[in-house]
Amino acid sequence: MVDHGTLGARLARLREALRELAPIAAMPLSEYLAAPTSRALAEHYLRIALEAMLDLGNHLIAARGLKKPLTLRQIPIILAESNVLDQELGSRLARAAGLRNRLVHEYADLDHAVIHASLAQDLADLAEFAIALARACEGGK
Repeated sequence: MVDHGTLGARLARLREALRELAPIAAMPLSEYLAAPTSRALAEHYLRIALEAMLDLGNHLIAARGLKKPLTLRQIPIILAESNVLDQELGSRLARAAGLRNRLVHEYADLDHAVIHASLAQDLADLAEFAIALARACEGGK
């Protein structure tokens, strides 16, 4: 059964992270690279947003009794296979899950130009994910 309280709190956390990331994503690359605080905030809020996406997806998978993911990358793929997400969105979010792993485990070796470039696509995809998940929990999909 879907715990709407848990999902609501995690969706709010995801949306908050997306709001915080929007002005950073809009920065020109040169300005972003020259701003250590902006880079640190981008890492922090992007990690929060990606973890919220994965937590939300995993919760919905468990609530619906779907195939158990063996890796974090499988979460959006399973949601796409179950028609919660569009197939292309599921694939892009699976790649974004890999970015989450790099943010958490390889933080010393991050390429900040890659993070900046990923913000534009990832923020749009995470916002689309939030809409799709909310719709699925309301019974729309």
